[in-house]
Amino acid sequence: MSRVYPFSAYDKYMSLKLDSNMWLIMVYFLRPFILKISTIQMGRGGAKSGSVSGLKDLVYPNDFGFFLAFVATIPVLILFFAYAKRKPGAADYVKSIWRNGRKLLVAAAVLNVIVVFAPFMIHITHSINVYGWGQLAVAIGVIVYFYRSNRVTDTFADFPKESDADQAKH
Repeated sequence: MSRVYPFSAYDKYMSLKLDSNMWLIMVYFLRPFILKISTIQMGRGGAKSGSVSGLKDLVYPNDFGFFLAFVATIPVLILFFAYAKRKPGAADYVKSIWRNGRKLLVAAAVLNVIVVFAPFMIHITHSINVYGWGQLAVAIGVIVYFYRSNRVTDTFADFPKESDADQAKH
């Protein structure tokens, strides 16, 4: 990988790190997961989880939509797993997951579109609220960003190399 990015864009293994845009997008896609964890934590603390539940109802008008949104976080969780295991000598499946990171994030974007339209198409809801249309716009923007950004392409193509000493052990 040519070093065309600033030094701060690389990790300790001299591989490109996820940039702030990718982190922001991944956190955006994880919002149902974060909302669910918040609901569990609020319930455990003895506090009323009405505010968290109200937020869930505002964004996901029905439980089926929330369930679909929760399932849509799976590609991002898989990518987080690969990111955590991203180091020299990582297993081949981790490298494969990482190299397909853009596809996983695009899948998450497409699943977010399905989350908006599936309840409407199967007549669970009668309309798509403003948040649904916003999700659609964000998903389209994210897909365009992932296919137009050289940084995204370079990041998922870059994986820490094994040192000569590590290769000699194998």
